[in-house]
Amino acid sequence: MNKIPHHLSDLPHLEPVAPSIWPRRLFHFLAGSTIPTAILFLPESIVEWMLIIGIIVAVSIEVGRMFVPNLNDMVISRLPLFKDAERDVVTGATFLTISAAVAYFAFSKEIVVLALFFLSVGDPLAALVGRWDPKFRVFGKSLIGTAAFATGAIAAGLIVSTHPDIPWAWWIVPGAMIAATVELIPFPFDDNITIPLATAGAMTLLAMA
Repeated sequence: MNKIPHHLSDLPHLEPVAPSIWPRRLFHFLAGSTIPTAILFLPESIVEWMLIIGIIVAVSIEVGRMFVPNLNDMVISRLPLFKDAERDVVTGATFLTISAAVAYFAFSKEIVVLALFFLSVGDPLAALVGRWDPKFRVFGKSLIGTAAFATGAIAAGLIVSTHPDIPWAWWIVPGAMIAATVELIPFPFDDNITIPLATAGAMTLLAMA
């Protein structure tokens, strides 16, 4: 007879989520949503300056981390917002700031807002849900996490499309699914670069069809 587990951690299909992942994913959601929200509601001139200043600050911190070990230790070790794997590489937050600026100046407003919300909502969901699924994996990532990404991104698209500047369009759902697929595929670049730029490019092409 199989032994009945007495605790949740005894269940083989449930992987407890590390405490640090919750504030990090919440930070990812809030920080990632701040940029498209600003694009949606603030004047273009203010958004442009925010992005430029954001890049300057992010790059300055990266340079500081490179040359000041104590600063690097403080950012990585003491703040639960960054992964230990980012100790010797550029952080995802910096990549997000750069990709948001590139997307903003390269694509239309509605495309950029949707692509960035797909990332800020879908990526944390994929990470949180995917940790509970050790079985159905492709490229080391959870297919259930990918489904959670797509679902969250579609929901974000539905909500955002209630704004008069972001009318609902048929390509929003395919765009959300493309974003989830890009997150699943192991590209050699950070997700914060590949997801918004690839998704914005794909939706731009779909909108032209």
